Amino acid sequence: MWLWIALAVALAGAYEDGVAALKDNRPADALVYLQQAVAEDELSAQAHWELGWAHWSLENFEFAAREWTRVRELDPNRSELEHWLTAAETKVALVNGTEEPELPPAEIPLEPGEGRITFAAAGDTMMGSDLKRGTAGLPPGNGEVIFEDTAPIFKAADIAFVNLEGPLADGLPSRKCRPDSTACYAFRTPTKYAAALTYAGIDVASLANNHAMDLGGMGQESTMKVLDEVGIAHAGRLGDQALLEVNGVKVVFLAAHVGNCCLNINYMGELVRAVRLADQEADLVVLSFHGGAEGTGAQHVPGKLEIAYGEKRGDVKKAARAAVDAGADLVLGHGPHVLRAMEVYKGRLIAYSLANYCGYNQFGTRGATGYTVILSAELADNGVLVSAKLTPLKHGQSSVPHPDTEGEALRLVRELSAADFPETGVKVADDGTLSW
Repeated sequence: MWLWIALAVALAGAYEDGVAALKDNRPADALVYLQQAVAEDELSAQAHWELGWAHWSLENFEFAAREWTRVRELDPNRSELEHWLTAAETKVALVNGTEEPELPPAEIPLEPGEGRITFAAAGDTMMGSDLKRGTAGLPPGNGEVIFEDTAPIFKAADIAFVNLEGPLADGLPSRKCRPDSTACYAFRTPTKYAAALTYAGIDVASLANNHAMDLGGMGQESTMKVLDEVGIAHAGRLGDQALLEVNGVKVVFLAAHVGNCCLNINYMGELVRAVRLADQEADLVVLSFHGGAEGTGAQHVPGKLEIAYGEKRGDVKKAARAAVDAGADLVLGHGPHVLRAMEVYKGRLIAYSLANYCGYNQFGTRGATGYTVILSAELADNGVLVSAKLTPLKHGQSSVPHPDTEGEALRLVRELSAADFPETGVKVADDGTLSW
């Protein structure tokens, strides 16, 4: 009897130590403890689940998939299981795929086809958060005020896009930030605010960003479920891509970030393979990426790996151009919280940062962070850029966008594009029309 009690205590100790190590961001220690827990109770679905997370944190994706496959056998109805198992299997396929024979080179026509499809795109969109400020951090009603001045622009496009910054969920706790942290930000937008997106005519949202996991996997699942319910497509978690069809033209949206939740722009081989696979499936491929350094000191595209807060934020120029070479037809960047240059590379438009569209009562609006644009682009059905225009916006009270009547946002994109891409940068007219 005492032997069994001692064994149970040892098992519980190994498991609890492993979970604690994961929470403290010590995945190597967690791996040792959780392997011990699994060895002592091979039928513990919970131990296999956490061991999978230790492998995931160490980028051992094949082993993570193996552990979660075992969880499926032991506890097939576990919440979040299928989403994360699919993510792990997708990652394994991309990694292994980089070692397989190359896919056929992407065909990049330079002359426009006959069909046309229009896009409207905006950057980081955070519709309010009740985590720290309660209702004071939320817009009135269902948040329609966020899109009052811009909804007609989004609705006029065949496909309207935003980067959704922060999960849609009701009441879920966040364990992202330590209580004493002054440089960590987590958001939670109540699910009713999905109505603001439908009011604006948004068709697809990126969920690949540094706030997608603010509420953990349950928050991400809640976001995907809510968007599904209101008919908004989404791309983000590995294995989650959006496929839309307009006038017989199939459009795939891929979303990338710099973390393991999603396609990672730091892993060029995997990014390229994902784009090539999407190009085999659809007529047009749109890549959204969340990358680059942040703030007023990060307005320029440096053409090299960017580091922010100790994190590799990608060589966004290399990644964006590699995506076009692989078959992407439109590249939409965001993440720096400021506008960046735009270029036309091989007939494809690359917007390196669309800045903050909205950060209700949360985002700073001083200097360059107070300006943004909506990008309207018309593409031929073979991906060639036909026309494009920027609608300049300025953040008002509570970081809600309003028309930028002085055109400061246009000036920023004009000057940054000329400075960073003297040969391929766009030219911006006073009315926002782009030429190249």
